[in-house]
Amino acid sequence: MLEMLRAKVALMKKNNQMKNDYLDDYRLYKRWNYKNPETKTQCSREARILRQTHVIEKGMSLSAPRKGFGLEKINDLFRFLDDYITLGFPTDSIPFQNAICVITKYIEFQKNNFNFVNEELNRKIEKYLKYVPEIFESGIKHASLSEMQKSINGQFPEFFMSRHSIRQFSDKTVAYDDIKKSVQLAMKAPTACNRQACRVYYYSDNRTNAELGKLIAGNTGFENEVKNYLVVTSDLSAFYDSFERNQIYIEAGLFAMALVQALHYNGIASCILQNGETPEKNTQFKQICDNIPENEKIALFIAIGYYKDEFNYAVSKRKNINDVLISK
Repeated sequence: MLEMLRAKVALMKKNNQMKNDYLDDYRLYKRWNYKNPETKTQCSREARILRQTHVIEKGMSLSAPRKGFGLEKINDLFRFLDDYITLGFPTDSIPFQNAICVITKYIEFQKNNFNFVNEELNRKIEKYLKYVPEIFESGIKHASLSEMQKSINGQFPEFFMSRHSIRQFSDKTVAYDDIKKSVQLAMKAPTACNRQACRVYYYSDNRTNAELGKLIAGNTGFENEVKNYLVVTSDLSAFYDSFERNQIYIEAGLFAMALVQALHYNGIASCILQNGETPEKNTQFKQICDNIPENEKIALFIAIGYYKDEFNYAVSKRKNINDVLISK
């Protein structure tokens, strides 16, 4: 009886600690997310610029981009750049300069592909060109399957750097054996105490993939080209205390990184799509899939398909190494 009482008290303490830990997460995120007007860090402003810039990159990387798309988004991006300058952050940063380069590539892209010229946009960009010593590689890049295959069979750095998020897929049906081989490789990803909490759900029927495509965020403009979605989950019941509360996403992130590289090795293009959604939307996802248990959390989706013979992809310029690697 005494042991049962002790166990009950211990569980109450644990649950109370869990509430406090999650509340602390809420407070921290509420304070520092970049939608909070009080958050004025360089990272917050660069993240906002990078996210908006990527919208323009993605639009150019589609199989059927639209004439004059994204002008409203570009005007918002100009406002973000002005805000960045006003706050006094360094204008030699990659996120800031990349945004300017991508807009110039957009202007060139629209003229070359649609003979579309927006004089107001041309005037606006002139104000920012003084911040960029030279226009570096940005926007989108053209590639071929043969070039990609050479990189896949190259040395590890060449192979690793050759994988990109792809939004153009061939009509060829993805072979289940190629997916199986890729998942088998991804299972070597690091996992906390070898608990292997991740699962990958693959649906071969068109109805399920079409329904998933209607709900998934981030696939606008290329959803009709996606042959299949892989659903990556992490099992909540593999973890035991509040200090592991974020482990499901760490596990899924590590697993997904290994998986997209394995897919790439097996000739399958991919694009990771996040699942930061409401409980109601997650319920819809599980209803569509119809076989994901309650104890598994959907972490992300991966759009997959074989590479086309010729395709474009977003360059997605990275920051300088000195902004990422901090030594002391």
